[in-house]
Formats: sequence, structure tokens, C-alpha cells
Amino acid sequence: MIILDSQEFNTQPISSEQSNIFLDGIQTGKRIDGSYLELCIKTDDKYLVFMTDDIPNEDMLHIHLLNESLDVIDSATIGSMYSTGSFRNYNIQSSNTITFHFIGDTEWKIEILDNRSHLLPFISLPKGVSRKHTFSQYFKVHGNPHSEVK
Repeated sequence: MIILDSQEFNTQPISSEQSNIFLDGIQTGKRIDGSYLELCIKTDDKYLVFMTDDIPNEDMLHIHLLNESLDVIDSATIGSMYSTGSFRNYNIQSSNTITFHFIGDTEWKIEILDNRSHLLPFISLPKGVSRKHTFSQYFKVHGNPHSEVK
């Protein structure tokens, strides 16, 4: 895993929900959900991209895995209405694993899989994680968030 700087991989918002992707300063014609680029990691021929919405009190983290053509092959979102977080303390653990914090004290882990695996929506996902209508995944999201209401 290699962290790409903003000259290698960058985004520019086109709305509050989507951004255009730039590689080496050149617009690619590809779009991604989210309006603020937090981090991009290159792993083999794929890109793991972390985007936030930049909406106070409802900031969600969108995690996308892109293939070498910059097509989204897998996505997950962490967050919910009326909760907000900041993406911080990221740490590359191995060639396929990164940890980070977002929302409260929860440490999240993304594990990029060697092959696509089956997913049972609503059952296989940690609390606060959502995916759009999919029954397979190229990465797993691990985390055990605590309720922010006390």
C-alpha cells in the first residue's frame, strides 16, 4: 500500500455529493461519491479512496475501491444521520489492511480481499456501515462502534 499525494490523485467537488477524479493533474472523466478527499492509497492495480461529505453534524465517510480504470468496484459508507466524525489516525497495518478512526473512539479496519467474496447485507456489516444493494465485496469493514448517546 502506497499513500498517494494530491498531485498524483485528487478530486474536485461538482456537487455536495460527488466529485470528479484527477490523476496526475488531469481530469479523468470519472466521478466518485463524496466531496472532500481524505486519503487515497494505491494497492497493486487498485485505489482505496476515503471521501467525506463535508456536512457539519452529518459527515459520513465513503470508502471506495477503484480498479485501474478508476471504476468503482466496491463501496461502503460509515455514518448515520445526526452523527459526525473526522477521519484521523490512519495507519497502514499490512499490504492489504489499514486502520483509522471515524466517529467517536471506534477504530475501524479495512481489509482488501484477494478475491471478491459473498456478502449478506444487514447481517455481515458492523453497526453504522451501509452498502448499496450488493451481495459481494472486495473489501471488508471491521469495527465495533459504541452508541454516542449516553
